[in-house]
Amino acid sequence: MRHLRIGWLFLIANALLLLAVSGCNSSNSTANSTPKVTSVAVAPTSPSVTIGGTKQLTATASFSDGSSKDVTASASWSSSDSTIASVQSTGQATPGLATGVSGGNATITASYSGTSGSVTLSVSGTAPVVTTVAINPTSITMSVGGTQQFTAVANYNDGSSKTVTSLATWTTSDATIASIQSNGQTTPGMATGVAPGNVNITVSYGGASQVTTLNVITTTGKLTGFFISQIYPSIAPNATLQLFGFAEYSDGSSQFVTSTTNWTSSNPSVAAIKNQGATSPGLVTAGANSGVTTITASYSGLQQTTSVTVAANAVPKDLMDMGPSDNYLSFQGGLYENSSDTVPSDHDTAGKTAASAIQPLDQNGNPSSTGAVVFLSIGMSNAVAEFTDFINTASITTGVNHTTLAMENGALGAETACYWTVAQGETTICPLAKGGLLANQYDRVRDSILATATTAPSAPAGCGGPPNAVPCLTEKQVQVIWIKNANPRPGVYYYRTLCDATVSGCVNDLNTEAVNYESQLGQIIRAAKSRYPNLQQVFISSRIYAGYATDGLNPEPYAYEYGYSVKWLIEAQVLQMRNGTTDPVAGDMSYTDGSSVWTAWGWYIWADGSIPRSDGLEWLSTDFQADGTHPNPTGANKVVNQLMNFYLASPYTPWFRP
Repeated sequence: MRHLRIGWLFLIANALLLLAVSGCNSSNSTANSTPKVTSVAVAPTSPSVTIGGTKQLTATASFSDGSSKDVTASASWSSSDSTIASVQSTGQATPGLATGVSGGNATITASYSGTSGSVTLSVSGTAPVVTTVAINPTSITMSVGGTQQFTAVANYNDGSSKTVTSLATWTTSDATIASIQSNGQTTPGMATGVAPGNVNITVSYGGASQVTTLNVITTTGKLTGFFISQIYPSIAPNATLQLFGFAEYSDGSSQFVTSTTNWTSSNPSVAAIKNQGATSPGLVTAGANSGVTTITASYSGLQQTTSVTVAANAVPKDLMDMGPSDNYLSFQGGLYENSSDTVPSDHDTAGKTAASAIQPLDQNGNPSSTGAVVFLSIGMSNAVAEFTDFINTASITTGVNHTTLAMENGALGAETACYWTVAQGETTICPLAKGGLLANQYDRVRDSILATATTAPSAPAGCGGPPNAVPCLTEKQVQVIWIKNANPRPGVYYYRTLCDATVSGCVNDLNTEAVNYESQLGQIIRAAKSRYPNLQQVFISSRIYAGYATDGLNPEPYAYEYGYSVKWLIEAQVLQMRNGTTDPVAGDMSYTDGSSVWTAWGWYIWADGSIPRSDGLEWLSTDFQADGTHPNPTGANKVVNQLMNFYLASPYTPWFRP
């Protein structure tokens, strides 16, 4: 019995062993039956796409059992060079969708279950060039602590456009008044009111930029001042002129209050004015006869008055079309002396001599065939937009020097004329500073514009990096400057419009904005010469038309009268070089003793609204942003065309051409 019992136990043990082995073999058999990924194929095998175009790629996985399946959506996609082509991967909207970025070849790889497959994507074509960038909305008023979302749309030379709000660079002229988020931050284009005041918001993308104004106000401040934007203006019979009311508060805020101001005229038959509640309050309409009326403006208990003179010679005809028998308030027209648009012969010779001295310079200011000729702009917001578009147009224009010419935009929004008159250190002389210290603009241009111009001819490798790195361009390479500037709210700060030259005290009166600006231009040119020792030429453009302005930032007739500022400055230089007499307004304009620089028009861009001047230039309301002051892309293009025609043809600009 004992042996029988042992046998049975032996049989049972063997049976259990067989079951265990069988179980193991069954498990291995199941594992061995799962097919493995043997390869991943990407199709099409030789894909191509144009710049900006897309191509849908697919991924197919092959398995060890001979099967296959589409794994496009679950594969991990990558590009060997995202600057040539990008591709969407798992978790994105369209996995496998490749987009051409720039010309060249990029390897597109799909990875699935540890196995990868690749194809070479060929990208061809020319990338569209950004021509303009538009900002929306424009001319906004917001409260302290409030927010405003701005958007940006880029327009391209192929006629296409796209929203670039999150890709653009956003800046504010004063972050202590309003901040704005830029690309890389949580909400690009989102502005926040910080303190009462006015700032310029600038958007930049693809080499183009646009500017708009932002007014930050509070409701807690007490009204401290009220002003009329134009002081003692003159208008022609049957003409119109828009006046503006401007209020300042104890908390530092300010705003235009034209629509809530009470407007009256002492003699409506001479000139009437529309009151609040009417369409276009503050709009003056002259009668048919000459005369003078007093305009009274009242706002919240404060009152201002100004006279409006109706005169037959107050027609603001563009300077270049005014003949010897034409005048504006008894002032001669013409771009140069004696009602002429022709450069005087002695000034012409000097200008050509200055042009012949311009040549590529190295960073130490020494002649060098591999150096650069720096053509720099300085000015305010309009100049920023216009010169940016000018640079972009020049970059694709045949007949422009693309070898040694470095066009650099030193202009900046809100940096108006006064801020450029000081070459070194700080100043407190500018009205808007209200006693605060202001840094000169030339240090900023040196450090933020010239030093960082990485694409400029002769720019050393690795230049423009961290502070104390090698600069890309230096002040010694600046040889030509374009100036376009103005002063904000000139009437508010007691600079009146021009009066008839036959009236005592109406000539060379520094209390007139045109004369004040002439003086500032002389100071700016001398400051620039002290910073740029090799500066040879200065070209000036006065303001474009401002008759559509919706606020008094720089309205007519100030915009028109700036043309006289430039005309008189150039005449002062011509006469000083001719007879040695220094003009009391323009100051020392000698270019032989190193004090100043040869100066000329470069070019005159004012026209009387929809009245075409002799070359066809006209300014329509559709050429402006909502504020009627800053040009929109259409308006900026008109400026660019005027400038391009001048610099491509002028005998004083051979350096601009190859």
